[in-house]
Amino acid sequence: MITLKLLKQRYKIPGLKAMGLYTATNFFGKGLSFLLLPLFSNPKYLTTSDNGLLSLFSQAAIFVLPFINLGVLQSASVDYFKMNKKDFKDFCTTGIFMSVTMSVIVLLVFYLGRGFLFTRFSFPRAFIWAIPLVAILNFFFEFIILIIRNRDEAAKYMKVNTARVITELGLAILLIVVFAWGWRGRVTGILVATGSVACYAIYFLIKNDFLFGRIRKDIIYAEIKFSIPVIIMQLSMFCLVSSDSFLLAGITRNTSEVGIYGMACVFGSIIITLSAALVQYMIPRINESLSLPTINYHTIAKLFKIYLSIMVFAYLVLFFCVPLTYHLFINENYWKGIHYYYFLSGGYLFWTVTAFLYSFLLYYKQKRAILIVALFSIVISLCNNYFFIKNLGASGAAISVCCSYFLVMIITSMITKKYWRNFIHSKS
Repeated sequence: MITLKLLKQRYKIPGLKAMGLYTATNFFGKGLSFLLLPLFSNPKYLTTSDNGLLSLFSQAAIFVLPFINLGVLQSASVDYFKMNKKDFKDFCTTGIFMSVTMSVIVLLVFYLGRGFLFTRFSFPRAFIWAIPLVAILNFFFEFIILIIRNRDEAAKYMKVNTARVITELGLAILLIVVFAWGWRGRVTGILVATGSVACYAIYFLIKNDFLFGRIRKDIIYAEIKFSIPVIIMQLSMFCLVSSDSFLLAGITRNTSEVGIYGMACVFGSIIITLSAALVQYMIPRINESLSLPTINYHTIAKLFKIYLSIMVFAYLVLFFCVPLTYHLFINENYWKGIHYYYFLSGGYLFWTVTAFLYSFLLYYKQKRAILIVALFSIVISLCNNYFFIKNLGASGAAISVCCSYFLVMIITSMITKKYWRNFIHSKS
């Protein structure tokens, strides 16, 4: 069994305690959500149609986030190590100004296109304002988490995430079970939790003198220029992660089927949660290693070996354990979704490798390479999803995800070969 102690003995990497905190924190939220799945899958409280709407809500928020983010989060992850305090303060102020402005624009676009969203995807009216709002609140959450991560404050990272999860799920239980608000209770819990963290983020930024710098035209220009490939990259991630649910809803017009499929995606995404937790720890160290006068390929090589070992081990454990969990804890209305899980989990495993390789493109701001990978990803995912869903429905969506992620992993590895071949052959 792979443990942090075993990894520490094998690879002699300091800071594995911090990596453990990041991993435990991410899995606390995921674990608590899984403990509540018997409740959230119970048709007495949330129907399959309710869960279908919630799946569309979360995927729509993911869709609009790139337009609100404008590449600010990606730049902040790197520029934190490159800029002095004054310049980074100006960057934070300018970046937040840009994102808030974009959220207002997104809200206006949603309002003008409300008729299409109502008829095509069965969006409730509340989604028109709730989706842009939760997206900008999530931007503040991601921004503050990014800075905390770069400061290597694992304990604070744990506190902020834990508070958000407990608030979100606690309110959801209260509003769904006691007040019978259905999907509205779940959405309200998300809004209140992310809103609370956004307020803390503003307090944290002011306290640490990251706000009230100058709004600089050169930063706006640089971010807009960088945002074009980044937005396309994030749209490609949306196409990979979420277009299957939207196309399934648009083609079948069956939110119940989307709900069943969405439950399989929840289980499949466990490995992505693990990947995200490890990446939270590793990306600052990769960026720091790349920023040295002589690049420290040894550290990057060790990080990659640890990362890949954990991903493969986790995939094998989940592959055999998830079917049992489905039958023990999930309402029988969702059981047929286990067939979708097998393909989804394989696709998500391929994505975890791609996510690691993306770190090099983002650090070096390889706009052309990012654009190429993103455009290929969009074409591959949309074509695969349309073809397979049109012919096989939800089963086709799962098959499409597996095929698309595999092809994107191959393309990304080819594009980033000049980076990873240096550390893959590095002597540990």
